Amino acid sequence: MNNIEVFKDIKESSKIELKKILKERQLARKEILFNERDIVDKVYFLKTGKISIFKMNENGERKVIFILRNGEMINEVSSSETTFFALFDYRVRFVVDNIRECRAKDFIKVMEDDFALTKNILVHTQNTNRRLYRQLKNSISIRIDKKLASKLYRIGKEFGVCKGEWTLLNVNLTITYIADMLGCKRESLSRAMKILQDENLVKIEGKKVYIKKGELSSYFKST
Repeated sequence: MNNIEVFKDIKESSKIELKKILKERQLARKEILFNERDIVDKVYFLKTGKISIFKMNENGERKVIFILRNGEMINEVSSSETTFFALFDYRVRFVVDNIRECRAKDFIKVMEDDFALTKNILVHTQNTNRRLYRQLKNSISIRIDKKLASKLYRIGKEFGVCKGEWTLLNVNLTITYIADMLGCKRESLSRAMKILQDENLVKIEGKKVYIKKGELSSYFKST
């Protein structure tokens, strides 16, 4: 429980209640936790692992919205209802150890008695909205290579491991998956990746992707 971000600095009594209501759940790779428009009456927390959140467009193409990592709250809490429609599909794209889940109405009861927990949920929602805003901003008419540079930079900030002048993206990425993240064709993504490689901003060794964070930041911010 201590590694769940929204449980930081909450009351001891809240931790006791949460231990009572939270259940462990194991998920397999590529298993779908729930789909868009599913009615959800539970709250989920990612204890260890990584999960993709994606949305399908009218053409059946997949657009990855977020990658969640250790300690993150997976879905949102509705203040007015104990059930709600999911806005996105939640799929285990990467390795997941386990998650924690509980009924939404039980979690809301704990929130009612702990302002610190409620504040943490508000901060979580604010950060989620900020990430959605960045996604929307990057969806406007911007060159694919700049979109790719921005996305790789963000992944580097969250999952990067410093390797000298390079940063290793410590997550299993493929051209197809990155294309899903940008909502573009695989062929377009491959061309954009080649541009960044030619600029010596990205290098790929086997299945490992390395970036130069500072230079990538300057690249996608340039006009």
